[in-house]
Amino acid sequence: MFKNNMTILITGVAGFIGSNFYRKFRVDFPKSKIVGLDNFSSGRRQNVDKGMIFYKGSIEDKKLLQKIFKKHRPEYVFHFAAIPRVSYSVEFPVETSRVNICGTVALLEISQKFKVKKFVLSSSSAVYGGAKKLPTKESESLPDPTSPYAAQKLSDEIFCKVFSKLYNLDTVCLRYFNVFGPWQYGDSAYSTVISAWLESLYFSKNKKPFIEGDGGQSRDFCYVDNVVSANIAVMKSNKKFFGEVFNIAHGERTTVNEVRIMIEKHSGKKLHLERRPSRIGDVRHTHADISKAKKWFGYRPTVDFQSGLKKTIEWFEKREK
Repeated sequence: MFKNNMTILITGVAGFIGSNFYRKFRVDFPKSKIVGLDNFSSGRRQNVDKGMIFYKGSIEDKKLLQKIFKKHRPEYVFHFAAIPRVSYSVEFPVETSRVNICGTVALLEISQKFKVKKFVLSSSSAVYGGAKKLPTKESESLPDPTSPYAAQKLSDEIFCKVFSKLYNLDTVCLRYFNVFGPWQYGDSAYSTVISAWLESLYFSKNKKPFIEGDGGQSRDFCYVDNVVSANIAVMKSNKKFFGEVFNIAHGERTTVNEVRIMIEKHSGKKLHLERRPSRIGDVRHTHADISKAKKWFGYRPTVDFQSGLKKTIEWFEKREK
């Protein structure tokens, strides 16, 4: 029987996805103890709520991890922390590998020692590279990383499976596709074309808008609430995952040109975009097959793209800076 008063650890709790997860979890499980960890490399201080027990620090800090686990003994670990910038990983492959791989292994090691019930890894569709078959299935599309960041996420997945086999630590890897939503700042490491364009519309000093290529490229944009619900569904599932990987997306794709039309329609503002050439190595289309996540733990994306876009625009309209 699943209990509602548990102790969880959220790494990267001040970041875009981590903070959204915290807000939803706090409402759904008000009796639970939530421990948050972040070093503000990309997260924001205003996302740290008084309702959590917060530690400022890095997932690489083994002494800090020991202190947290010994004092609070989290039953579930939701690992959102990372240096997520693909371009930054290309420029600094050693630094980003240290955080994104070694930090994850340090977290897996301490989770195993303290007998965590479930370790949920935030992975990325970037591990596929340019998937040749759409919609992309986990079993049919072999990983083909084209950046250090993608290679790091794939390494994390492999380590999760190893820790499950070696130490019986239950791990699960969620591959997110193009997540967007409130608290995604357009100038942040996580920014999508959606948040970048909205940043330019509502905070023009922060960002100048541009479009790369002809705009015909498409993405399987996934509203952040769907990602949050996937994490919670995995936690509540009585299945043993042992390193299984799952696509987490909406299961549909939208072109960049369609995104522009919808933003202008719902915001009532005109986007004046600078045209730039396509990025070298950029994937033309992404489209996830989410049937495995549906079958294993009942994942259902409850917020469609247009509804999510409206909610995101509303957040930008209310945002102070």
